[in-house]
Amino acid sequence: MAKKEDLLLEIGTEELPPRELLTLGAALGAGLSAALIDRRLATTDSSVQTFAAPRRIAARITAIAARQEAQIVVRKGPALAAAFEKDGSPTKAALGFARSLGVEVSSLETLNTERGAFLGYRERQAGRTLTEILGEVLPGVLLALPAGRRMRWGAGDGEFVRPIHWVVALQGARVLRIPIFGLVSGRRSRGHRFHAPRPLNIPTADAYEKILKDHGQVVADFGERRDRIRGQIEHLALTANAQAIVDPELLDLVTALVEWPHAVLGTFDEEFLDVPREALIAAMQGHQKYFPLEREGRLLPRFITIANIAPKDDQAIRKGNERVLAARFADARFFWDSDRKKSLDAYAQGLSQVAFEKRLGSLADKASRLERLARVIGSELALDREQAGRAAALCKADLLTGMVGEFPELQGVMGGHYALCHGEAPAIAQAIAEHYRPRFSGDALPASPLGLALALTDKLDTLVGIFGIGLGPTGDKDPFALRRAAIGILRLLEALGERHHRDLEIAPLLERARAQYPEGLLAPTVVEEVRHFLTERLRNLLENRFSQDVMAAALSPGLVRVFDTVRRAQALAAFAQSGYAASLAFAHKRTRNILKQNHEPLDAQTPWAGAEAADLRLTQEIERCETGTGERVRAGDYQGALESLHTLRPAVDAFFEDALVMSDDAETRKGRLRLLTRLAALFETVGDLSCLKIAGESR
Repeated sequence: MAKKEDLLLEIGTEELPPRELLTLGAALGAGLSAALIDRRLATTDSSVQTFAAPRRIAARITAIAARQEAQIVVRKGPALAAAFEKDGSPTKAALGFARSLGVEVSSLETLNTERGAFLGYRERQAGRTLTEILGEVLPGVLLALPAGRRMRWGAGDGEFVRPIHWVVALQGARVLRIPIFGLVSGRRSRGHRFHAPRPLNIPTADAYEKILKDHGQVVADFGERRDRIRGQIEHLALTANAQAIVDPELLDLVTALVEWPHAVLGTFDEEFLDVPREALIAAMQGHQKYFPLEREGRLLPRFITIANIAPKDDQAIRKGNERVLAARFADARFFWDSDRKKSLDAYAQGLSQVAFEKRLGSLADKASRLERLARVIGSELALDREQAGRAAALCKADLLTGMVGEFPELQGVMGGHYALCHGEAPAIAQAIAEHYRPRFSGDALPASPLGLALALTDKLDTLVGIFGIGLGPTGDKDPFALRRAAIGILRLLEALGERHHRDLEIAPLLERARAQYPEGLLAPTVVEEVRHFLTERLRNLLENRFSQDVMAAALSPGLVRVFDTVRRAQALAAFAQSGYAASLAFAHKRTRNILKQNHEPLDAQTPWAGAEAADLRLTQEIERCETGTGERVRAGDYQGALESLHTLRPAVDAFFEDALVMSDDAETRKGRLRLLTRLAALFETVGDLSCLKIAGESR
């Protein structure tokens, strides 16, 4: 058996795109592992560890064989009946098959298969070496990495994310010589560009990260480097008696920018704290990749930067970063002072010159639609109509301010500040500040009712308008971020139901949004298209909370109200785990199966006295249960409604045992089928029970 040892592959490059770095490292490990498993050099038990630093991605895979095991390959030829003549001599088919293998017909054998007997040949193939196979698969693995852009360099025609300067390939302590991109792999890596610029020899695959750390001042493991940065930030913040604002995305980005992280504490002029907190944080995080500091929720004139070198004295790094940040803050203060010289109304007048979408008009047209729609939605939510309309009319105005031009991520937020500066009601200012939320998955929802209403209004207008002109998402293309808008709408509607007990119906909302557009501009089917789109997005949104079968049962009546659907799903999920779920689900399926056999028209409301005691008993129980279940459903007590259905079981069992549904008597048969139609409707009051996967149920 071929010896198995760890395989190390490192691709050394110029600085890689930081936002792609972690993905590139993971993809290298996954692609290389899959290729080696496919070629029988690794197994699914082989573990993969990936490394990603600014100038390298690497993977180490355990238990890799130096050579494939030899294998017997069976080659199937013509059917035995067509391989020989009556006198036993080989046919042209048999001779051709033997010739293609380079053997005599006498070397062939009979293969008995499920499809009959065939002529065959068993050939022993020697295993190929790891070096040979890596040479074959590595170009494809690198080509498959999910890189946004690729480039060429030098005289070669190979393409990669960045120019490749070295390649390390080791199995244990053995060097694997693989030609790639005009280079030949070896054991020479490189350390930190400034601290350890000379080549480093990697003695064994398992010594990789230790050699880089101890002699190259490179922390190759992305997770370890991120933890080191977080620890340094927390330590410096503690020395300043402060808490650091650590955005996870920024932490990942900074981790991808440095090989040997070193945190430095800096300060800035307290006068800049007069500028809104959000603008200062945007300048520190977005432009400079700094971590702001706060104390008890109040921003401090402090920041932490992560350098890629560790000097003996931090003073030069500190002063350089402080000087650059002061210039950024001076720009922010200029925009803050300049923007406030005009009111939001004045900025709003310029929205007519900014296109929203050529067929849907300008941003001024959008603001006008939002104003009308917000008044309607505000009324339904028992909010102040005038405040709702005013907030909608002004919510896009800050797009024309200098601050938002410099910091686009502050749109809405700065509008809220400017609204307060010019005397708008606090509720209006807060709604403007919040109306883009949620901006992304997991983002906070607006805290205020008016903010929820305005955010809902904005996203509804966009979703209905873009769908209405035929520009909905296709495949993985979603240029207008409509999937994100739909998820936002669903989260907002759930919050309105949960927080404020205002569970709005989907279809009327979509109709009102459509009505704000000129007649004939949008497709007549837009409301149904968007409702279907929202239904599918709701399944995705709730996939971590409910199983697919529960969502199918809860959505069986269609998506009417979001929070109501969530409550139905909660009740159905609990029901599926109850002791009586299996028996009720069985009774429901039996009822549905019988009804499927009927092709006669039925009127379930037509009274029927019943032919036997079982008929009368079930009729009485259904009438009783219809009343109680209906009251519970109207009250939103879906758990209670499902529990009340359990009381039907004795009457249902007696009916199926004592009564023949498909009776030869036409009147009796129709009466019993009408009774089962009412029973099926009861079973589906909360959701379609037949969709549920219930433990212990006979399926």
